[in-house]
Amino acid sequence: MLKMACPKFRSQSGLTLIELICVVAIIGLILLAGVLPGFHWGDKRKLEMAAWRLASDMRLARQSAISVGVTSYIQFRIFNDDYKISFPDEKDTVKLPEGISYGYINFPMVDGYYLLEFKSTGAPNRGGTVGLKCKQGKKLYIIVTPATGRVRVSPEPPPE
Repeated sequence: MLKMACPKFRSQSGLTLIELICVVAIIGLILLAGVLPGFHWGDKRKLEMAAWRLASDMRLARQSAISVGVTSYIQFRIFNDDYKISFPDEKDTVKLPEGISYGYINFPMVDGYYLLEFKSTGAPNRGGTVGLKCKQGKKLYIIVTPATGRVRVSPEPPPE
């Protein structure tokens, strides 16, 4: 039988440099994936979720007012970080996710609360904007167009 050229190196156990680099890179990626969601990604996701939920509830209030023929209301309660929806048949209170708060509202104030109402035609009492913000200061704006009641979400506030 032929002897191997380098039997000394073949019989030793251990890691090659490439294997060591791969293991360190994988551990680094796992740690990075575990740490980063706690910073900006989680709050940004919560902010987007809250903004789209509020926009969806505004659209639902508008559609409910049109279909039933009765005014629907959304009452923004800034000190509780929630809003109350009043449909013709039911009322519901929705709490904003933790870390999300109101940054700006320009709907009229009635009895100490900002109020958005949709008439039976689907038109709002007036156009306006609700700004939501997260702890990092990122903001999203839910904008209601006057006359038509169109609801949209934007990262930029509407022009004055």
